[in-house]
Amino acid sequence: MKQIQKILLILGIIFGLILYLLVDAFLLSPSKFTVRYQTLTSNKIPQDLNNTKILYVSDIYYGNHMNQSRLQKLVDTINRIAPDAVVFGGDIYAPNATITAESDDEIKTALTSIKAPLGKFAVLGDQDCATADIKSHVLSILQTSNFEVISNSSVSIHNGSSGFITLVGLENELNNTPDVNTAYANVSSDNYVITVCHTPDTASLVPLDTTDYFLAGHSLGGQAYYLLGAYYAPEKAVNYLRGKHLIQNSFMLDITNGVGTIGVDMRFLSPAEVVCYTLKSTAPATETNTTPGTFNDTPESTPEPTVEPTPTPEATPTPTPTPEADPNATPTPVPTIAP
Repeated sequence: MKQIQKILLILGIIFGLILYLLVDAFLLSPSKFTVRYQTLTSNKIPQDLNNTKILYVSDIYYGNHMNQSRLQKLVDTINRIAPDAVVFGGDIYAPNATITAESDDEIKTALTSIKAPLGKFAVLGDQDCATADIKSHVLSILQTSNFEVISNSSVSIHNGSSGFITLVGLENELNNTPDVNTAYANVSSDNYVITVCHTPDTASLVPLDTTDYFLAGHSLGGQAYYLLGAYYAPEKAVNYLRGKHLIQNSFMLDITNGVGTIGVDMRFLSPAEVVCYTLKSTAPATETNTTPGTFNDTPESTPEPTVEPTPTPEATPTPTPTPEADPNATPTPVPTIAP
């Protein structure tokens, strides 16, 4: 009898665990946005940008499962982090989504409300460029929402000073052409360089000596990941499907799981996420004193002035004349600050 009870207990635990995983995968995880925190440390990051937060979000897939309320929940998550800059990795609309002026306005309202004082930037994904009409809608959404689209080009992120890092944006490889030479034309290896491209496999095309970190999306991290493979493994995310990869011992490729879903609205071992990167500078602090030597802010002590005594005049009925100042008296020195 006890043996039967143990078997039933074990079966109950297994059943409960399976039920929990199913509920989490299909009902909870698709709309539960986690925040993954990463730190980027380099002596090429200027002190002016130390502790700057850059948020990366990708693959919204609006229209099928991502609706207005879920998108607003995502925006609220982003604004609670209070990022200094935001980078979008592409794919606003889901494949086969119905695109209308109303859906455009819903997305514009949400994305406009994202706050990022140092700027909002975006690259286009393959779904954004599926047709000329879709691309037109996406560009309108991004421009209205104050996102600067970087397409085979670079921009500087700075905090009101001369120090900056470089953000390079490449076109995706599926229905566009990443032009690495054009994108890196004004990029210096002396600066910290973050490159963003929708397709992960494009990381193999960029120059090793001028890239410090590479951001990608597109694959949704497989969306549902299990021992035998992944639910979603698209083209150009074949060599690098999910997670982080060190490219030729040179720079790190970081593939976000994204925030939307494709096909079945589920997530398993691949949570919907946004990534917050905090910049840490190991560069020497900027010198505030440009004069060689040590600045001494303590004035020299003032010596007591030497004054010769004034002789006492003899008594006389006439008024005593006022003695003139002694020309041999030592003047009082003015305090000076050592150079």
